[in-house]
Amino acid sequence: MPKPQSIPHYEFLKNFPEQKPQSVYYIFGPENYLKDIVLKEISGRFKSSGSEDFDFIILHADTDSATNALEQLEMMPFMAKFRLVILKNFDTMKASDKLLIAEYIQNPVPTSILVLTAAKIDERAKANKMISEKAMKIICRSPYSTVDILKWLNVETKEKKIFMDNDSKELFTRSIELDYQLAANELEKLIIYTKGKGSITIEDVRETVGKSRTNKVFDLQNEIGKRNLEKSLTILENMIANNESAVFVIIMLSTFFRTLWRVKALQRSNLSNSEIENRYLPEIFYKFRKDYVNYAKNYSKKAIQEIFSLLLQADIDAKSLNLKDEIILEILVYKICKS
Repeated sequence: MPKPQSIPHYEFLKNFPEQKPQSVYYIFGPENYLKDIVLKEISGRFKSSGSEDFDFIILHADTDSATNALEQLEMMPFMAKFRLVILKNFDTMKASDKLLIAEYIQNPVPTSILVLTAAKIDERAKANKMISEKAMKIICRSPYSTVDILKWLNVETKEKKIFMDNDSKELFTRSIELDYQLAANELEKLIIYTKGKGSITIEDVRETVGKSRTNKVFDLQNEIGKRNLEKSLTILENMIANNESAVFVIIMLSTFFRTLWRVKALQRSNLSNSEIENRYLPEIFYKFRKDYVNYAKNYSKKAIQEIFSLLLQADIDAKSLNLKDEIILEILVYKICKS
């Protein structure tokens, strides 16, 4: 019998209301914000009002033993249909305790539901192999691109009954880091700023979110795309004055040049610029796709290869050398524009 596959959080949330209860849910991944959302949905479904003190148990792997968890799981529910036991940070539990939990999962108590959370699953470990064969696994990945943030934003605005047009959403996604928790905080800030009027305009975004760090990075990318060294250094100087980190800038520039590399590859495949813009750059807002195609003209394939090496070295320097971020970034931008 094949082991259950991991389900993305959004797919799980979509189907969860109609799914039959599972004995074990295993929520894992690096995105704590999403794990909390999934956990809230599971808890909300199986908790019974008035019985929380008896049938809803939260344990922590770094302080609670497997024996304690098993004792809770083997108790009958007092008022609710199920006894819900949540064991957080399961991956930090010692191997012997993990194995006890895994053995329980092979024959769980039918009136108890166990929810495990973890940063990651080590499939090489015996306990995790055993659990993976039985549990419903929900993976909570970090956003890979602005497309993921946009999908999240669409869901959130729909649920909160907030109207945002496409331009407002585009500016929002371009103006924050790839981080769901940060996105949620910025959206909440916008709701407070607009006094809950039910709509958020592009001007609202500009006033509250549009002045943030990522927006400046896009300005930097645009000038680098044009090979405008003077303006690039001016923008960079402003970012450094606002305590921007070298690592963040390097990550964003790496993403930028990966897109240019893809454009170059598509052009070598004899695809027209319009086809590239319309079909192959979904993560770029439609208004800016033409810019990326034009930026790609300014850099040869060899130059982009050299830039990837420059970005890698800058990343190593930023994380290991006792150099000021200002020096690392100014050298990097200078070499990129002169490559």
